[in-house]
Amino acid sequence: MAVKICADCGESNAEGSSICIVCGSSLKDARLEGTPDAAKDYSGNAAPSACPHCKERLAQGALTCRYCGTVVTKTVKGSRYYSAPASQAESGGSTPMETFGRGCLWLILGTLGLLLIAFLTRSSINIPWFVFIPIVILVFWIASQKGK
Repeated sequence: MAVKICADCGESNAEGSSICIVCGSSLKDARLEGTPDAAKDYSGNAAPSACPHCKERLAQGALTCRYCGTVVTKTVKGSRYYSAPASQAESGGSTPMETFGRGCLWLILGTLGLLLIAFLTRSSINIPWFVFIPIVILVFWIASQKGK
């Protein structure tokens, strides 16, 4: 990457800058240091030489076709992107969301079962609410063990 050096303050500025970012002086006649972007060889990463839509020849470094307006994308050789490791779901285990869903299902089915038994026996169940906390924990633990 090339930089323009300000003649007044000596600050490095981006290659395309027209004024210095520090002192505001003109960079029209500033000297360049480094390799200008235009002189770099982008072989292998350059845009294709023909438009994929209309097959017209493209200018070097063009991002769109000047004839049809199609956006030109670069072709990547090999994989440049990070691939995530196989998830638990792919390796046969269950994800936390599946375990949670399974626990909720068991909790709902258990509650409906208790209500059905209470309705069929015509009894009134007077159980304090805090008794259900260990039951909920037990249900989620059982559901998590079934996924393993």
